[in-house]
Amino acid sequence: MEDYWMRAAVGWPLNGWVLCLFLIPTSFFSVTVLVVGSTDPVRGIVGGDVILPCFLRPTRSAVEESVEWQRPVLEPKEVHLYRDRSDDNVLQNPSYSGRTSLFSEELKNGNVSLKLTNVKHSDAGNYTCYIPTLGHQKTTIELYVGGAAPRPWLSIVETKDKEVVLKCEAEGLVYKPELVLLNSKGTILPADESTERPMDSEGLYTVTRYFTVQKTATNMFTCQVQQLEIKHMRETRIRVPDKMFQEECPLERKVGIGFLGAVVGSVVGAVVVFLFMRRIAEETNGGCADSGIALLENSNVKGHPNGVRVSQPGERDSQHTLD
Repeated sequence: MEDYWMRAAVGWPLNGWVLCLFLIPTSFFSVTVLVVGSTDPVRGIVGGDVILPCFLRPTRSAVEESVEWQRPVLEPKEVHLYRDRSDDNVLQNPSYSGRTSLFSEELKNGNVSLKLTNVKHSDAGNYTCYIPTLGHQKTTIELYVGGAAPRPWLSIVETKDKEVVLKCEAEGLVYKPELVLLNSKGTILPADESTERPMDSEGLYTVTRYFTVQKTATNMFTCQVQQLEIKHMRETRIRVPDKMFQEECPLERKVGIGFLGAVVGSVVGAVVVFLFMRRIAEETNGGCADSGIALLENSNVKGHPNGVRVSQPGERDSQHTLD
């Protein structure tokens, strides 16, 4: 039954005073309550939680209202139902079972937002916040769902004169990524080149970038990949060892070092050859001396071509002349 407010009006007819009473419905003076959501898409990450905002404006308690969250493209379309001061899960779509809830303490403040947990790729789409007890008012909120991509890869691929080339690569991204490299001060460094592959058969992106960096106080660098559409970011850090930034020798020093090495090698080779030849000579001379002694010991005076007789052991020393 609709409430009424009594209003009196005084008239001035010709025959006297007349008191007129009017009964006017109170709804005539009530302010219309609107169901308000988000005009911008809500962005979520696979495996995370997300809140789909919905409020009564001006603020009014929703404790006694019926609240229905729906996805018209599903069957059944009910994502979450609240009626008679409690949740009603009988008609809820099975794919949302155990994953939805309202903020019960906030209902008195007109907050009928929906919390969705363990977000899936299939959750992306339009949701309707519907209050049938407020003149069937409703609002629509769009949900974007992005993949929780793995951390990017960051590695050293080349060293130059006082510089190092780093490679940063990210893959398995649902939304088009933005990949940057920062130094220890948080400054974005320029990239040498970028390789962005088109989406694969699963609709995922892969991007690769190379960065030439110089030595810093910490040599700490951070590769950061962002998916701006869903406000998602992941990063990987690396510390480049100081020795990677060593200065290469100038050409003159390289030539000098090469020449010195050749000279030292030649000297060492000559010494080795000299020692080897000397040893062969010593071995050869020693062999000839031994042979000569043996021949002299086995010869006699008459048979010796020079007529020299060698004293045999036990004989007295005597003076010999030629025959």
